[in-house]
Amino acid sequence: MYKFISSLKTMIFLLLILAIGAAIGTFIENDFGSFRAKELIYHSFWYQLTLLFAAINMLAVFYRVKMYKVRARTLFHLAFILILLGSALTHYLGLDGVMHIREGEKSNIIMVNNIEVKTDFYLALEDFRLTRYPGSRSPSEFSSKVKVIDKQNKISFDAEIFMNNTLTYDGYKFFQTSYDTDEKGTKLSVNKDPGVEVTYIGYFLLFLGLVLNLFDKKSRFQYLISKIKKMPIALFLLAIALSFSTQTLHASPYTDAYLQEHQKNSKELAYAFGSLVVQGPVGRMKPLDTQNREVLNKLTGKSTWKGMSANQVVLGMFSRPKIWKKVNIIRVKTPKLRKLLGVAKNQKLVRFMDFFNEFGKYKLGKEVERANMLVPSKRGTFERDLIKVDERLNIAFMSYRGVLLTLFPLPNNDKDKWVDFKTMFAQVEHSGVKRATSRLLDACFNRNYDKGFEYIETIRAYQNEFGSSVMPSQKSLDVELWFSKLALFFKLSMAYLLFGFVVLVYALSSMFYNKLISTKIKTLISFISFSLFSLHTFGIAIRWYIGGYAPISNTYETMIYISYAAILASLVFLRRSSIAISASFIMAGIFIFAAYLAEIDPQITNLVPVLNSYWLSIHVSVITASYGFFGVGAILGLITLFLFILRSDKKPHINTHIKNIGYINELTLTLGLTLLVIGNFLGGIWANESWGRYWGWDPKETWAYISILVYVIVLHVRLIKKIYSPYLFAVLSVISFFSILMTYFGVNFYLAGMHSYATGDPVPIPQWVYILSSTVLAIIMMAYPKRQLNSKE
Repeated sequence: MYKFISSLKTMIFLLLILAIGAAIGTFIENDFGSFRAKELIYHSFWYQLTLLFAAINMLAVFYRVKMYKVRARTLFHLAFILILLGSALTHYLGLDGVMHIREGEKSNIIMVNNIEVKTDFYLALEDFRLTRYPGSRSPSEFSSKVKVIDKQNKISFDAEIFMNNTLTYDGYKFFQTSYDTDEKGTKLSVNKDPGVEVTYIGYFLLFLGLVLNLFDKKSRFQYLISKIKKMPIALFLLAIALSFSTQTLHASPYTDAYLQEHQKNSKELAYAFGSLVVQGPVGRMKPLDTQNREVLNKLTGKSTWKGMSANQVVLGMFSRPKIWKKVNIIRVKTPKLRKLLGVAKNQKLVRFMDFFNEFGKYKLGKEVERANMLVPSKRGTFERDLIKVDERLNIAFMSYRGVLLTLFPLPNNDKDKWVDFKTMFAQVEHSGVKRATSRLLDACFNRNYDKGFEYIETIRAYQNEFGSSVMPSQKSLDVELWFSKLALFFKLSMAYLLFGFVVLVYALSSMFYNKLISTKIKTLISFISFSLFSLHTFGIAIRWYIGGYAPISNTYETMIYISYAAILASLVFLRRSSIAISASFIMAGIFIFAAYLAEIDPQITNLVPVLNSYWLSIHVSVITASYGFFGVGAILGLITLFLFILRSDKKPHINTHIKNIGYINELTLTLGLTLLVIGNFLGGIWANESWGRYWGWDPKETWAYISILVYVIVLHVRLIKKIYSPYLFAVLSVISFFSILMTYFGVNFYLAGMHSYATGDPVPIPQWVYILSSTVLAIIMMAYPKRQLNSKE
């Protein structure tokens, strides 16, 4: 019995059950809601029992292999037990409920699973505040001003609760969740966590142990480093050809004629229009060109539309809104939403007018209101996508009305507020700018584009006269305009792919013919590698300078950062291997290129309050950096499989290269797993600091947890000598990367549009998924060796 409990095979089996169960849970959550997923999987007896058995197994293995002799390894393995203990205290002894309070009233009742729990103190709601996006019913932020009344201890004080600003009192933590439909009541989520101290101690020991493990001379990581240092510099890629497709526009002949003329003749005026300064929704002063790019990307997921720049599109939407409301420019992803709008199921872009019936009623009104009223943890993928589509509609509406075009500073305004066209005409007493603005709109409406330049210069002069206190320097504006036009990262992606491919081909040919790479070639590879990396560093620095914050706040920026981490990893840890260098550059190129091809959703409205957190920058930067390492590992695995295909008795030196690449791959995955674990638990700290709980089984965090389990299995399989081989490790390093793809892309883009058993919608699985899966499977089968490598080869 003890042998079974302390078996590594038992450990792998238990980890597989946990990973597969959690994966199934995300699909149940998508179709039937988070409550059902927790009931059947996450909070079920069988899943918790499996966690308990896994903990017992870890302790048994720990004792059997005498792991306590290695301090770093001891620390992070026992830390998991401590974290599990803390989570058990939270789950079984903690409290998680909702307190509902109306304005002018007080309450001490927390509803926990339809059971009332009373506190010894009261919360009185003095005021509930809600702000909405201009021209819409969608909330942008809301907060509760409350008074804590503790008569027993004679304590009373005021507090304000909003996202990232929780109230903690007497062991209870309150955070803003929802509100009443009449906006006169608030719903505060409440928790009481007796396990938080134990959990945080576990986090600390985990981080300390993982970091120390990288430097411990007895660790597997240092052993791999020693192996790699002894290798000769020996060694990347596949070229990807993807084409952009355009969607046919069904419009009237007049609309077609207008769009063709606007596309052809408005380029120069639109560029001048984009050079004006605008006060963004979050107060950042920037070129209008930047905001217009964000608007178009938000609406369509593209940087251009029908051959028009973003400046042309926004100028057209504002100057001729009636025409632009009839063109397909608003992106909709899910089949269910398209069905509600009455458009074709495969139509990716729809018209503004498609959202309204013949009586002008908003078709999605009730659905959007229902989605916004739901507690975030109870929103399914359809509700989350519905809110995003509603936001795009609001962006389009604001563009037609010019609400986002806050180009006009209010003279002598204490808050340095800039306003849009309509507000300027109502509040500003400046005949010159009013006349110039009217004539600019007339010129655009009548398509006399060449007459609009002088009016734009009048508006620019007005900005300089009354908005100079907040206007960025001309140098800063020029840098931002130049950088946007440069498209540095797209060009870098092409350079990365080309360079990676050339190095890969050269390295593989050197390996095949058993020739060392010449010193001159090695020097050239190093020079180009550091040059491209320097350009990437420069690009990130410029984005930081332009935005004023670390550029890791949205999907596009994190993909740029993942690519950066992949290159950094190869130059710091793997620079002695040309194969690793080529794999890193190919991986980086693929990620950046995908950022331009994928439907990336940049943030242009007010940031979600929870994103304004110190912990976010740390959490995102660490966890996304791990994806770069795993990507490099997957590419190295593929290269290993190709070498297995080329392997023969006449070329025994290939066996040596296979084993060497295996060492590099294992080191890369170890670094990736270290970062992923640290980043994931830092996310727990962020969540706890933001809304009072560190884990909610959200699909995104659940798949990160699944990825941790998957890579733990991959890195521990080598300990089961009977089944382990370099071929198996290469296969696992490739297949396991699909969990990362699911974590990063699948949750955001696939689950939101997948089949729902509740609604009967079809499954829009992208074709590239089938192509990629079948290609990888074919390579794995072709590479299967007739004879496995042994330790002496």
